[in-house]
Amino acid sequence: MERVGEKDGVLFVNDSKATNPTATAPALAAFPSIRWILGGQAKTDNLDECAPHFAHVRSAYTIGEAGELFAKLLAPHMPATNSETLENALNQAARDSQAGDTVLLSPACASFDQYKDLEQRGDRCRDLVGAL
Repeated sequence: MERVGEKDGVLFVNDSKATNPTATAPALAAFPSIRWILGGQAKTDNLDECAPHFAHVRSAYTIGEAGELFAKLLAPHMPATNSETLENALNQAARDSQAGDTVLLSPACASFDQYKDLEQRGDRCRDLVGAL
């Protein structure tokens, strides 16, 4: 989990390395008030490992191939928007955030649907946060 910036009391965290739900769960446990960006190329059709930490998530923004599926899975538990792209998701999450929130990219998915690898996805996250 890489802290990539802070603006108006909102922390922005890049956890692009979390490419499956098991890897994402610790990130969800780490912060009390999360705007969660997730999705990409799914390795599973569920988010069961993440469920114990859903109470920490104020809203979710899904991206990529898994966006529609994950938005449907999360909708009973939290506000969930299929944002399609990382840029849309990050901008929406930043607009919705309040001081004390963490905008967390922890995708629970591979990156290959939109990026060449997880490093490129993380670099894009850093660039977008820098442009806020």
